[in-house]
Amino acid sequence: MHPRHSSARRPLIRNGLGGSPSNPVQSLTEVRISVKLDKRVAILTSILVTEDDRIMFSGADRYLVHLYGFLEESGYEPCVWQVGSGDRLLNGMKIQGLSKGGTEFGGLPDLNIQFFEHTVSYGKAIYFALPLAFPRVKPKSIVISHGIGWDYPAHPWSPLSGPLKDEWLRRLRYAVTASDLVVSVDTNTLNWLRATWPGYEHKQVYIPNFVDGNEFFPGENRGHRESLVIFYPRRLTWIRGLDDVKVVAEKLTRRYDFLEFHIVGRGGTDDSEAEMHRWAEENPRCLYYWVSMENMAELYRKADIVLIPTRGAEGTSLACLEAMACGKPVICGHVGGLTDLVIDGYNGVLINVSPETLEAAIEYLVLNPEIRQTLGRRALETSLAFSLERWKERWRAALRGVWGDDGR
Repeated sequence: MHPRHSSARRPLIRNGLGGSPSNPVQSLTEVRISVKLDKRVAILTSILVTEDDRIMFSGADRYLVHLYGFLEESGYEPCVWQVGSGDRLLNGMKIQGLSKGGTEFGGLPDLNIQFFEHTVSYGKAIYFALPLAFPRVKPKSIVISHGIGWDYPAHPWSPLSGPLKDEWLRRLRYAVTASDLVVSVDTNTLNWLRATWPGYEHKQVYIPNFVDGNEFFPGENRGHRESLVIFYPRRLTWIRGLDDVKVVAEKLTRRYDFLEFHIVGRGGTDDSEAEMHRWAEENPRCLYYWVSMENMAELYRKADIVLIPTRGAEGTSLACLEAMACGKPVICGHVGGLTDLVIDGYNGVLINVSPETLEAAIEYLVLNPEIRQTLGRRALETSLAFSLERWKERWRAALRGVWGDDGR
């Protein structure tokens, strides 16, 4: 008989605590160990913290921090695995480094295999992006999609054709079919998955992102002010529309002396942040800085218009939801999950992002304060449907479906 099908009892772990039916005390210990292992959740991501301890605080990063806290709150013992060396703690989060693999197309399978081999003792797994769930998927696994990330020409994987494109699709299909559940933060991805590989709808669920209304809420009406603040709360990358914002900021601050542009976000390197500081110094009323997440809500409340001019690779933007919860009119790119949040002309403005369209949208809201107020009020109402508690309820239901309980 094959060893996998043998009826002989084997210890659950090989450290002398296996026990036997004739020893009830050891059997009870074995059960307790089994339960403890079943509460351990291994999470695979690409990079949460860089080697120099830089945290980007992107929407995905903050999502992972909240998910980790939610799992702990629910009685699980999560641990994050990422590219890098050594182990570290981040605000109580356990982070383990994987020496092999990488974040590029060719390195992802190595990263996946390293994760699989290092987490044998973990009873449950979460893959923090679809491409990470290949070529092996652990039992009781959940894969999270944060939006279609290859929906723009400059993405390194979007130009793939022929065998490379077929390989990319094969990896994605494996992640969808081999995992126990795919959690999508936007309906754009779900529609694409269901149109591309129909028949797996039963293991796909929509859990949009969230906003904590206890932290993000409107401020007091400060009445007339001499300056009007345009706020860009995003990472320093062109895919988030940074280049377009800089071009428009230079033009509109010369045209209207009461406008201020505040660009608040981290770059991937010190050089990118230094370049932004130089640009801000050269352009009056254009400010660049970044603050901790604890101080972001107050910056939203001081803003008049918030820019989310994403060109691609967008799920359900946390920054957009935070701005809406603070009652601010948003100008957003017509991509990804932003269309789940914003109805053009009702609770925000949607544009196909370019310097010209962004300039026109900003100028329209600058010159029409009544419309700004209406859009902001409706944005606040919309944000109530994306509360943190509702997000937790949806995740509890997902965990019960895949893991048999929600940890409590």
